[in-house]
Order: sequence, then structure tokens, then C-alpha cells
Amino acid sequence: MNMQVQKNIGQKIQAIREARMISVKELALRSNISLDQILQIDDNQIVPSLAPLIRIARSLGVSLG
Repeated sequence: MNMQVQKNIGQKIQAIREARMISVKELALRSNISLDQILQIDDNQIVPSLAPLIRIARSLGVSLG
């Protein structure tokens, strides 16, 4: 996965989370993903694999599309 795609995923998750006024901690709790991992995704340090990405999307009330 190229860096631009990686950056877009983190930015999109962060933008949706902020628009829905969901804190990083709340997203971690809702998605059952560690706070550290959510922070790394938000900061574009890592790209989640499909399973965590699905859990994040569900927690944010959006589809993966």
C-alpha cells in the first residue's frame, strides 16, 4: 500500500471520528482496538488490516466504501 493511501485512511478515520465528536479513547472502546493502535492509525503511522478497519467503520457508523 502506498504512502498516499495510508495517509488517506488515517485522515478519513480521524475526520469522521471528529465530525461525530468521538474521542480516540471512545473509538478504542467501541471498536475493541487498543488506544495505542487507534492513535497510530490517526497519526498515519500504521494502516489497519481489514478486520480492525471493519470494527472501526462499524464503530463510526460508516461503511468501508
